[in-house]
Amino acid sequence: MSVAVTRKSRPRDRERVEHDLTTAAADLLGELGPRALTVRMVAERAGVNHGLIHHYFGGKQQLLYAAMRRLVSEHEEFVARRTGGSPIPAPLALVDDPRYLRAVVRCVLDGEIDLARVEVATGVSVPRRALNHLAATRDQDEPDLATKTDVALGMAIEMGWAALEPFIFTVLDVNTAEQEPMRERVRSLRRKAIGALA
Repeated sequence: MSVAVTRKSRPRDRERVEHDLTTAAADLLGELGPRALTVRMVAERAGVNHGLIHHYFGGKQQLLYAAMRRLVSEHEEFVARRTGGSPIPAPLALVDDPRYLRAVVRCVLDGEIDLARVEVATGVSVPRRALNHLAATRDQDEPDLATKTDVALGMAIEMGWAALEPFIFTVLDVNTAEQEPMRERVRSLRRKAIGALA
């Protein structure tokens, strides 16, 4: 697979190099998954020597964790902008944040669950925030199984739709005029899954 290269002739400081490396790693996580991407691919995409990954991050795994932390942070900011700060994400908003979605899905498919759940470890998990909010509105000190199931169903609808919308439209012969009404029905189902809070 060919990897696009961005070479820059001027020297870059550590912060810039780390930024470029985490950007490249984040993109490649979604494109190839954590198992298929290599240190050399990331370095080539970032336009730096691959030895800088080891020098700045200690190796591939640490770089991937840094890239996921960045994706999670960017996703949290995206959700906050879309919802005006509401703890419940707007229905089908994930369609507009494919970079985060692809990286999470690729990590899960590659069996890298710890990498996929970086958001929980860093305390910026959008689903966890929604879960805790929903539990609080239901007067629960800790989310019960029903509340967890409601949020899980909402996540499944959101993530499944965001990942598969073009395929769904094609397989079901949904024409252009039917697409937005179908999306609105899906939004309604997602709202019902986690209550009328969204």
